[in-house]
Amino acid sequence: MLQPLFQKRVLLVTLAVCFLIITGLMFYSSQEREEEIWLEKAFKYVLYPFQKGIYYVTTFVTDSWQTVNTLGALHRENDEMRKYISELVTELSQLEQLKAENERLRKLLQFKAAAELELVPVEVIARNPNNTSATLTIDKGSKAGLARNMPVITTQGLAGRLLRVEPFSAEVILLTDPRPGNSMSGVIERTRELVYIYGGGKKGACLVKPSDLSVRLQTGDRILTAESSLYFPKNLLIGTIMEVQESEDGFEQQAYLEPAADFSRMEYLYVVTEK
Repeated sequence: MLQPLFQKRVLLVTLAVCFLIITGLMFYSSQEREEEIWLEKAFKYVLYPFQKGIYYVTTFVTDSWQTVNTLGALHRENDEMRKYISELVTELSQLEQLKAENERLRKLLQFKAAAELELVPVEVIARNPNNTSATLTIDKGSKAGLARNMPVITTQGLAGRLLRVEPFSAEVILLTDPRPGNSMSGVIERTRELVYIYGGGKKGACLVKPSDLSVRLQTGDRILTAESSLYFPKNLLIGTIMEVQESEDGFEQQAYLEPAADFSRMEYLYVVTEK
C-alpha cells in the first residue's frame, strides 16, 4: 500500500517541479535580455523536434483539407460545365436544323415565284413503308383545291401524281411505284423523240422504253415530260438515263432512269393545280 502512495507523491512532486520550472522559464523569457540562459537553450533544443513534427503534421492536415475542398469545388464546377456544354450542343444542333429548314423553304419560295404553273405548296407527313409500293402522304387535300391525278413536283423535277385525295390529306404515287398503270410519256431532251416511262424498274429507278425502233437511247440522256402527256405539264425534268440495255439483235432497247427528285429526302412538294 505504501509503495503506490509513494509513487503518486513522487509523480506529483515531479509534475509540480516541472510546472514551476516551465512557469519560471516563461516568466524569465518574457523579460528583455541580450542572451538566453543555458536552461532555455536546453529546453528549446529538447522541444525543437516536437515543434517541428507538430508543424509538419499541422501543415499536412491543412494542405490536405484545402486539397479536398478544392477537388470538391472542381468536381462541382466540372459537372456544371458538362451540363452547360451539353445544353450548348443541343441548342447548336437545333439552330443548324432551323437554318437548314429555312434554306429549304427559301428555295421553295424562290421556285414558286419563278414558276409559271399554278402551284400549291404541301408538306410530307407520312411515307408508305411497304416495299411493293412507293407512296407518301401530304398535308393538304380537296379542301385546298387538290384533285386526283394532279402532278406533284419538287424543285428538282417531277415526283409523281395524286392517287387518292381526302378533305385534308392526299396520297402521292411516286414515279417508281411498280403498280400497273403508273406510266407516262416523255421526250429525250437531246433529240425530242418520244419515250415511255414505267414504274417498277430497278429499285429506286424507272424503266424507259423507246416509242419505236428508230429512237436510240444513250446513257446520260435527260428525259422531260412530253406535251402529249395526259396529266403532266410539258418540259418538266423527269430524270436521267443511267443504264441502257439492248436486245441480242441490237434493234430493241430499254433503259433505266434515275429520277431527278430525291425521294428519300422529300419534305416539301408542290401540287400543280393546272396543267
